[in-house]
Amino acid sequence: MIHHVTSTRSRRLRRIQLGARLMKWTVSTCVPVLIILTALLVLSVLFPQVAALTGEQTISIGDSERAFADLSLVQRSALTIVALCMFTLSFGALWTLRSLCLQFQALEFFSARSLKTVVSLGTWLICCALFEFASDPLASLIVTLDYPAGERIIDVTVDGGEIFSMSLGALLLLFGWIMSEAALLAEENRQII
Repeated sequence: MIHHVTSTRSRRLRRIQLGARLMKWTVSTCVPVLIILTALLVLSVLFPQVAALTGEQTISIGDSERAFADLSLVQRSALTIVALCMFTLSFGALWTLRSLCLQFQALEFFSARSLKTVVSLGTWLICCALFEFASDPLASLIVTLDYPAGERIIDVTVDGGEIFSMSLGALLLLFGWIMSEAALLAEENRQII
């Protein structure tokens, strides 16, 4: 009976290790793709003549579109800063997810480092969602900054991605805090016994 339980547990742990390894490599391949896409986006915004090569030639504002070539260098630079901020937050979330997968691959489920990484991932996701929510109105204002005062647009939208990211981030924060408390209780119980 004990051998069967040990064997079953061993198989479950191997499955977890394999899943964590696959997820780590998936996230690891997403990081360079994110870097390349961000570089292409920055090039297409800063240098509209290159936009024909990358396919990104316009930006949507509400129901209309505006060509990057129609924007001033200051507007294009401000849009680039907004895009780079979003890239930085996305990169931080992906890299933290990769770190968590490495820790799970090493079977560190309840270590202080793993629990801190879960909380960190939740924080990154919440920051991504908040910045995504703020970046749409900011980008629409930047794009229409050269319009007359009454024609400027601030486009506020909330979509499912932002809501999902916020919910998942909050859930990971809560999960990390709960697991940290459970690890502390388990440690106290071991010291009593």
